[in-house]
Amino acid sequence: MASLTVLLRHSGKWNDEGNYIDFSIEGILIKEYASFNDLVCSISNQLGIDLSTNTIKIQYNVEGNRTPMEIHNDMGYRVYVKLKKENREYGMYPLCITTMEKELISGDGLNQGDIVQIDEAVQMYDSDTDYTLAIELANSGEAIGVFELHKDLIISKTNQKEVMAGQVYKDKATLKEVMNNYAIAQRFQFRVDRSNAVSYALICISEDCDWRFKASSINKSELFKVREFNDNHTCPLKDKVYEQRQASSSLISGIIRTKLTNHKRKYTPRDIIDDVKSDLGVDVSYMLAWRAKEKAMNFLRGEPADSYKKLPEYLYTMDKTYPGSHIRMEKSSKNEFMYVYISLYAFIRGFDHCRPIVVVDRSHLKSYYTGTFVSTSTLDGAAYGVIDSENDAAWTWFFEQFKIAYGVRENMCIVSDRNESIIKSVSRVYPDLPHCACIWHLWNNVYKKFKKSHAKLSEIYFSMAKAYTQTEFDSLMEKVEKVDIRVKEYLELAGYEKWVRLYAPVNMGWTMTSNIAESINATLVSARELPIYNFLEEVRKMFGRWNCSNRKEATQTYKTLGRKYQEMLEVNETMCTRMTVVPSTEYLHTVNDGGRNYTVCLLERKCVCGRFQIDELPCPHAWAVLKSKFLMPEEYCSSYYKPSTIVMTYDVPVYPLPDKNDWNIPEHVAEEVVLPPKWKRPPGRPKKKRDKNLSELLLPKNQHSCSICGQGGHNKRTCRNAPRNK
Repeated sequence: MASLTVLLRHSGKWNDEGNYIDFSIEGILIKEYASFNDLVCSISNQLGIDLSTNTIKIQYNVEGNRTPMEIHNDMGYRVYVKLKKENREYGMYPLCITTMEKELISGDGLNQGDIVQIDEAVQMYDSDTDYTLAIELANSGEAIGVFELHKDLIISKTNQKEVMAGQVYKDKATLKEVMNNYAIAQRFQFRVDRSNAVSYALICISEDCDWRFKASSINKSELFKVREFNDNHTCPLKDKVYEQRQASSSLISGIIRTKLTNHKRKYTPRDIIDDVKSDLGVDVSYMLAWRAKEKAMNFLRGEPADSYKKLPEYLYTMDKTYPGSHIRMEKSSKNEFMYVYISLYAFIRGFDHCRPIVVVDRSHLKSYYTGTFVSTSTLDGAAYGVIDSENDAAWTWFFEQFKIAYGVRENMCIVSDRNESIIKSVSRVYPDLPHCACIWHLWNNVYKKFKKSHAKLSEIYFSMAKAYTQTEFDSLMEKVEKVDIRVKEYLELAGYEKWVRLYAPVNMGWTMTSNIAESINATLVSARELPIYNFLEEVRKMFGRWNCSNRKEATQTYKTLGRKYQEMLEVNETMCTRMTVVPSTEYLHTVNDGGRNYTVCLLERKCVCGRFQIDELPCPHAWAVLKSKFLMPEEYCSSYYKPSTIVMTYDVPVYPLPDKNDWNIPEHVAEEVVLPPKWKRPPGRPKKKRDKNLSELLLPKNQHSCSICGQGGHNKRTCRNAPRNK
């Protein structure tokens, strides 16, 4: 936690010009996130002041103001800390300390309620007795009298049911919320007649009603006392049953706050409407409920801009907690946030033990300053980050950081949805690596571009992508040509090596889609509404849980293969029971399967069917050979499928971060300025549909095509391209 050096001036006095003179000097260190009470304790300990018999007044001078400012609560302390952070010179904003003895002086003119500040040291009183408390005048600090105060006189909770003259509330905000709740419970409405820093007056919404409420500050302090309250209504009944204006979004937000602490909970405006009806008996609109939810969420999450200020300390703590990690942040020339990249050491270490097929994807954040969450994932490892907007420069920077952290491995491949910026960035950073397309995204393009026989083409398309032999692929492509030759031309233009496993330059295994990254995005769908600091912490916790769960499952597996691959191996074993094996050499065998011969080579781990070499798992034909030679099939399986390799992938756990109060942040990190990006979420309710580009807007609307030939301008009844019946 960052500390600030503060100069203390004490044992002096204030002159008529507002200057503190004839003083002595001391120095202390204060914590940035401490409280007012912590400041008082630090000063009293340094100066040797006995707080049981003395009180201290803490003041400081501000340029352009002759009247010194006083620190008397937590808000005043936070304002002072902000000033010190902006100017950290030792001699700037020294604190001037005035020590006063506590006195108990009887005063005939003191009325009940004429109190301003009650010494916190004497508020610990017995619940069965009343105590005589020392009262201080706010503007002078002098004791003015003795006051008999019962423990329940000052009301600090907003669930107060009864309102009467003479009550004292801890502040105006508490009083306002109590009156709003009171009006809702009594089924009437009021309007504000006067409201300022020292007074609060209400009248009934009906002009002819005698209902009145007046409260004012006690000696200009935060305490408010009810001076006058006429609770008799003389207004007609109709004026009391209109829409309840006191059920404001601010009031409702305070009621529903506890239900929004968990960001994963789905608490909709419709749920808020039902709860308000049940608890308060008031009907509220959908928009009012939505605004109340937004206010409650903003209160719980804090100012959106503050989340970016926490990033340097958060990233520094992560870097120290996880040695060997690669964590970077980039800012603009104006200190505006641009990019952040995080590769924890656990993922970097695990990348060496999993198949190097890297899936890239992104998802848009829905917080106040928006942004884009980007991730690169393997089957058992990930790197992630946030960029201000999706563009060529941002993606290039992200891939450069990924290359620094993970390097380049043999048989490495990138899989993405073929976004234009991703294609450009991969070609710049990894010019020699193959870049494949997610077969699901490619199919969606076919689906939208060629509106014809989707159900039939879907089955053929995915079978082609997963084909094991050239003969199988050619047979399926002929079927596509018969259905719609335009689809064949489109897939050829995309490049078979981009989406067909048979043509891929590296063995992709079963990683042919971006499902890994999509699963991450789906898990974080609710967290994407959080500010960036909270969002990054949720991502870290999620990967930590997954790392622990996968390591536990791998260590508790007592079979030679992982559960998924063991099941596949058992299915292949059941299919080989009726096959016959004819050996040619020690490694070369011919397997007869239903009258068709297949050649299996154990040395090269290949089979004519293609499954042995692509799946890296004994196919049924290889199983038959292994059984005839009494060999263990696990020895011919890929090492990626074995629990020992999976355990090494999760060998390094993701340890929890220490509590924020225990962070040891150096001064240069605490002083680093990070401003939010210039992009903000537009006002109003978020859009559910994306903005269309110019090419989509220029397309003719309601364009129909023939369900037989797929061409436009006619339908199936007038189609001349339909095959004629012989």
